[in-house]
Amino acid sequence: MKNLLLIKQLALLMVLSISWLSAQADDFRARIVKVQGEVYIINSKGEQRKPEKSQNLVNKMETVVTKEGSKAVVQFDDGAMSVLDEKSSLRVEQTGWLSQLGGKVYYVFRKVFGKKKPRKVKTKFATIGIRGTTFIVYEEGDNKGVALQEGKLNIESPGKDYEIRRQQQTDDFEAFKQQAQERAEALDQEYSDYKSNLNREFVEYKKSFDLEANRVVSFDDNRVSEKELSDDFKMEFDDFKNFSKDYIDAYKELDSMENESY
Repeated sequence: MKNLLLIKQLALLMVLSISWLSAQADDFRARIVKVQGEVYIINSKGEQRKPEKSQNLVNKMETVVTKEGSKAVVQFDDGAMSVLDEKSSLRVEQTGWLSQLGGKVYYVFRKVFGKKKPRKVKTKFATIGIRGTTFIVYEEGDNKGVALQEGKLNIESPGKDYEIRRQQQTDDFEAFKQQAQERAEALDQEYSDYKSNLNREFVEYKKSFDLEANRVVSFDDNRVSEKELSDDFKMEFDDFKNFSKDYIDAYKELDSMENESY
């Protein structure tokens, strides 16, 4: 059963690769591989068309737009995939460069070996440098940020330095209790002080910073707040992955095979 699934995934990738070969001559940058609801492509002149009119191909400097209640899975020519949530816009630019114009988008970037062009996602509030990773970028009114599930991201300000606020998590209470076992009668008060001290917010100013796995940052102008990835975000990652499961599994399988060859 596992071998059958692997064959299916590799066959899918072969079909997609052949599609790229035929599209390269026309300078296409991406292909929409799954659609739910109303999805459009808008070219640099502002002209709008439905994906099927161009065999789901997206040229560079064109924008994929999803309407209310709609989603789209987009495969790019640099080993990346995205899932656009409803009311989202994503412009595909040159290879390795995407611009998210609004909404919520789930990204999967495979690891790249050897010398390759930098891969970035640009938003109004950040330029995100990418390695092999899985993350969500959201910009819905005043609510905007980046949630990272796997890998590492470099986040750079498009303007002045970020004011970064991080909250250090407390260690396990049992570990503290072992350190303070000889002071049992004062343990409760000491732990309360200890926890309060560790939960203080640390502030620093930087033009860019790295975001680690299972963390989320939100943006309010140049102010950045970093926290642990919440259960709600974990559910969103699962929902996006389930919607694009066949394509994401194929990409991850290929990534694993390439890792084994190095």
